[in-house]
Amino acid sequence: MRFLVQSSLYYYASGPSSLLCSISCARTPGQKVIRESITTSPELVRSDFRIGHERNRFTRFEIGVCGDLAIHYLASVRAVPGTMPLADADGDKLSHIDAAVIPYLFPSRYAPSDRLRAAAMDLFGGIRGALNQVLAIEEWLFKNLYYAFGSSIEQSCARDTFELRTGVCRDFAHLGISFCRALSIPARYVTVYAYQLLPQDFHAVFEVYVKGVWYLVDGTRKAPLNGMIRISTGRDASDSAVASLFGGIRGQGLFVETAIDGKAPGDFVPLYRGCLLDRGEMLYLG
Repeated sequence: MRFLVQSSLYYYASGPSSLLCSISCARTPGQKVIRESITTSPELVRSDFRIGHERNRFTRFEIGVCGDLAIHYLASVRAVPGTMPLADADGDKLSHIDAAVIPYLFPSRYAPSDRLRAAAMDLFGGIRGALNQVLAIEEWLFKNLYYAFGSSIEQSCARDTFELRTGVCRDFAHLGISFCRALSIPARYVTVYAYQLLPQDFHAVFEVYVKGVWYLVDGTRKAPLNGMIRISTGRDASDSAVASLFGGIRGQGLFVETAIDGKAPGDFVPLYRGCLLDRGEMLYLG
């Protein structure tokens, strides 16, 4: 399916500052960026580069004037997610896991899995099979966490979410990642543009690695899994922040829109978890 994504970030600069953004769609074997553009008002000095293990795309803006500024991103992207039969897989032994995957077993800043190991074992340790544990975690997140805008702050981690039982998409993702890592299932954080997400915003989900495949998981269940366009991937939000601010600059809002590009919306058949389970399948972004 071909998607048209748009995003705008609005700021006010009170002095010299820098802005590091991750809003450009990822280029992967399963996702082709057909065309894209980044524009700013006023015109800013910018540089594009890739950082981190996953080579996430970042753009750095240097701001030397005071006043309002805006950053606009537009892209046409062809995303081709794949599906695999759902199997009662026991997961991978550490000796069989690719070295590049091992960091996603470790605790991280927002996903302190070592501090949630007892809870994970109590809730999910008795479930046989890694994918069955993952599905149980997703179900638990959906049924036990209350989604509320403004309920968490930048410093909130998965343990805070577990104790408060409330959060936004990034908090759902961090807690799911923590539970998975505590059960020796590699898990990583993903930011996406999400078709049919209401209200439209940048969205956070996570992926789990089982038998050589990174499967997509979303505890919020607020958007179809096959309508997600990858932006960046990392251990947690510290690797994949949409924007990091340095100096005299503050945010004033954002705009996000994801639509079908080139075809009628009716050609899109949404796949939620229930649909996939009925078909006996798991979905991956590729």
